[in-house]
Amino acid sequence: MFKNYFLTAWRNLLKTKGYTALNISCLAIGMAVALLIGLWVYDQYSYDKFLPDYQRLYQVRRNYNSNGQILNFTSTSLKLANTLHDQIPDIEYVAIRTNSNQHVLLNKERRIMLPGITVGSDFLQMFGYPMIAGTPATALRETYSIVLTESTATALFGNEDPMGRMLRIDNQHEMKVTSVIKNLPYNTQQP
Repeated sequence: MFKNYFLTAWRNLLKTKGYTALNISCLAIGMAVALLIGLWVYDQYSYDKFLPDYQRLYQVRRNYNSNGQILNFTSTSLKLANTLHDQIPDIEYVAIRTNSNQHVLLNKERRIMLPGITVGSDFLQMFGYPMIAGTPATALRETYSIVLTESTATALFGNEDPMGRMLRIDNQHEMKVTSVIKNLPYNTQQP
């Protein structure tokens, strides 16, 4: 019985070769596009899932009116952070951050330019980035302290221990390396 159905379908496909080729190619393209969209959506939802307690993290965004154009920022002002922390008792930590900028890091003869942000002292306690050296509770307590990724520390200091070493940022401030974190995976939202 199935053999008869198959033969009938095969004969009909051979009678209308152009229409059949068009149908099969459109079906293949549609399936490929649907698969690519599904993979993209999966990739977008995988961001920051490696963080412990990622379900408890929220991002505050602010709007800024610039000559009638509404701009949206992820940076947090100090006043907003203090207000959130004081008026909402369920909030444990508030991470203050600025927008990502390019910075020049200088260690005697080695100079590199990398993007970086300025964050508050609670940042590493909120985001449980895997630490190589230092502790989240003390890493950003000092005013002029800096946290480096593993690859940045290697680029600046080679095989030497970077902990406690000083480096110059943007040819303005001397910063003390207080912590080194592992390199972050590609699906990390830029803080």
